[in-house]
Amino acid sequence: MSYLVCFECNQYYEVESLEDAADMELSHCECGRELVYFENLEDSYTQTDIIDEPVTEADYRYEEEALEPVRESMANGSTFTEKKASQYKTAREKGNIFIYAGIGIFIIGLVTGLLLNYLLFALVFIGGFLAVYGNSIIEVGRQKGYSWDKGLEGEKLVSDYLNTLPKNYFVFNDVNLPGKRGNIDHVVIGPTGIYIIETKNYSGRYRIKGDQWFYYKNGQYMEIKKNPGTQIRRNTLNLIDFLNERGISTKKTWITSLVAFICPDFKILQTPQTYKVLPPQTVPDYILKGKKEPDMNLIKRAALELEPCCVELTVAR
Repeated sequence: MSYLVCFECNQYYEVESLEDAADMELSHCECGRELVYFENLEDSYTQTDIIDEPVTEADYRYEEEALEPVRESMANGSTFTEKKASQYKTAREKGNIFIYAGIGIFIIGLVTGLLLNYLLFALVFIGGFLAVYGNSIIEVGRQKGYSWDKGLEGEKLVSDYLNTLPKNYFVFNDVNLPGKRGNIDHVVIGPTGIYIIETKNYSGRYRIKGDQWFYYKNGQYMEIKKNPGTQIRRNTLNLIDFLNERGISTKKTWITSLVAFICPDFKILQTPQTYKVLPPQTVPDYILKGKKEPDMNLIKRAALELEPCCVELTVAR
């Protein structure tokens, strides 16, 4: 399925192909703006709108200012990912201590054994054991901590992009809903609704076909059973339950689920039905172009209920 997108009113039309659109004589939106053809809808999120007027220095200055963070954070401790990354960093540091101690004991045992008493050669074996043990701790910490370090890097990158949103948006990082399993990386609440964002920082080649995720390994694409789509759908349902339990109806509220996917090689073969997969740099623009939320009082109530459940809240300066 291909798409014709209108950047004026943020609408799109599904077509089989560009030839199909030509046969239907579908070249302009109902608002009168010319439609732009894309094979994948996600490709349109990175498309820059066409400006008829010449670009000036003032435009460049405005664009640079828009990319700078305009918010400050209020943190209540460390996020879950920060704690896990720090835990394995501490383990690696402990391993280094064992290695240095082992090397020191090894040298002392070797020197004193030769000069004083051969029985002191036992220190050589003790020192060697400590060095090997310390190295094993470092390896385990490096292997298990790598994914948490990557995750932390990805979450901070997405947070930086979300911090460019204007002052009428609330950004909640590391949301832990009471009685619910797991945490939500980011929740954004503002004039265009509520956005639940799951951040993934992956390496390799990925293909997404609807709700199926595939990873390229050993010369072929293999399906991932527990994929980010499963996680974002669960988190969305948890947030809906959380709000409904507090008398905040989500029937008329625009709730959007997003996966901010940091990956050098991924392609969406078929758009998932219940969530979007976007590069992180396109997320703020996608949020700003969303449909306007009619009930802003409901949005404010949702923000107040969510505030105690997050580790970090960013607001406009």
